[in-house]
Amino acid sequence: MNNRIAKPRIAVIGVGWIGYRHAKYCASHAGCELVGISDPGPVASKVGAELGVPSFANVEDLLDRVQPDGVIIATPTQLHLETAGRALERGVAVLIEKPIADTVSDAQRLVDLAKRNNTPILVGHHRRHNSAVKEARRLLSEGYIGRLLAVNVLWAVKKPDEYFDVSWRKEKGAGPVLINLIHEIDLLRHLCGEIETVSAIVSNKGRGNSVEDTVVAMLKFDGGAIGTITASDASPAPWSWDSATGENPLIYQGRENAFRFLGSGGSLEFPDLLIWRYVNQAKPGWLSPISRESRVTQQNEAYIAQLEHFCRVIRREESPLIDGEDGLRTLVATLSIHEAATTGLPVTVSRG
Repeated sequence: MNNRIAKPRIAVIGVGWIGYRHAKYCASHAGCELVGISDPGPVASKVGAELGVPSFANVEDLLDRVQPDGVIIATPTQLHLETAGRALERGVAVLIEKPIADTVSDAQRLVDLAKRNNTPILVGHHRRHNSAVKEARRLLSEGYIGRLLAVNVLWAVKKPDEYFDVSWRKEKGAGPVLINLIHEIDLLRHLCGEIETVSAIVSNKGRGNSVEDTVVAMLKFDGGAIGTITASDASPAPWSWDSATGENPLIYQGRENAFRFLGSGGSLEFPDLLIWRYVNQAKPGWLSPISRESRVTQQNEAYIAQLEHFCRVIRREESPLIDGEDGLRTLVATLSIHEAATTGLPVTVSRG
């Protein structure tokens, strides 16, 4: 595999909800070719027939028979090491759904495998490919709202009761911290810099399951800014990335901003990119009128942008936007929320 590959041949491993979405994007995109899918369940043959590609119950058979240039892995997280490892050992580039693994040790093994085989890993924190994220990063890095002082994230939805008919979703490790908030943690790392310390409290009072349903976390960033995250998957509310962006069409679209960045010269609501600053910049103060400026950016489809980037990664034209080490750091910071909640003490986030 090298930059002479004009149209990368891609296979999808795991065709649940998100894997099926990946497969459909690959099948319809002119810049790549979907060459096969793998899933141990009966859905594999159905999806394969729909998309006109061979299906396999066994990952080894898929890799041996179709010999893809790259694979997209959307299996349960605990299978990421085994599945991605098989591809990496063959020199097959990997796009792996977040989180990179369910444990730090497994994630580190994947990072080491990628280095040893000189084969790239792209971690599927797809929001970084969103045009609004790119513009927010530019505004913050260029000091448009001054020095970043604080950030507040509010993520709240009510997952339906039938979501928990699957037993593992009621157990520890399956709650909103690792499944949902890892997205927010990754965006905060991307937009605000590395997270230095984490404090947290979690609760399961919303449903009474073993797993948490509500969490509050306090963060300190390397640059001196501080942040809070309040999250619950047991409360009817419009404040979430999915609701604000319409990225998931199945979730109510309320267009309420979920992030607020507070700077010394202004503030930024996100993802709608609303900037608040005093009209009189020469003499700012709370008695002065305040203005709201909307930074309109052309909304893109982040999953398609991610796929196009993955094709360039396969051809070795670009380095992964979120490589294995980057994905590992997001995992470590996210797991620190659980550690801080368990110990009741602030946790210093390891850099590896």
